[in-house]
Amino acid sequence: MNIFITGTDTDVGKTVVAAWICKHTGASYWKPIQTGCEFDSDKATVARLSGTTNVLDEVYKLKAPLSPYDAANLEGIQIDKAKLLDRVPDKTVIEGAGGILVPIYESFLMMDLAKMTGSKVLIVARSKLGFLNHILLTAKILEHENIPVIGIVLIGSTDDSTIRTIEAFSKIKVLSVLPIAEDVCELIDQTPLPGEIARVIQ
Repeated sequence: MNIFITGTDTDVGKTVVAAWICKHTGASYWKPIQTGCEFDSDKATVARLSGTTNVLDEVYKLKAPLSPYDAANLEGIQIDKAKLLDRVPDKTVIEGAGGILVPIYESFLMMDLAKMTGSKVLIVARSKLGFLNHILLTAKILEHENIPVIGIVLIGSTDDSTIRTIEAFSKIKVLSVLPIAEDVCELIDQTPLPGEIARVIQ
């Protein structure tokens, strides 16, 4: 089975979490759609942080740092669902772009891609003002769409009472809280991967 990593926002730490999982499981990594590719590549970041990970090529690389739908429109590109689903691998960490409701093309959202890749979803959120609401909104739509969820990974310091609130209202377990670290490689190497995550991919 695959793991589909979705964020509650952009720049919350999805790529670091993907590298962390790949490092400890040997899973492949795939970001089907990369936007903002003029500035960085999540594929390159995961390859650097995880070491020996089998990093798969993107299906679409779009220049603008926008949703796939908007970035593709700017370049006059029509995203083809069949191309996205033509080579879905097994035992792969799939990284979405932004959050679960980000549009890919007409009537096709990131959550639809998660469904069609036969994945379980891992929610990643950065500890900041408003993140509780974003987590609960994400959890609610995943529940409504009957998409299986592994758990939640938080990035940044969070107190125990907030974690209890998240779990009580989302009905989803917070599996790990990763600190914001200067040495991300060391963080990934030395932080054990929760069994709930490892068992999905192995």
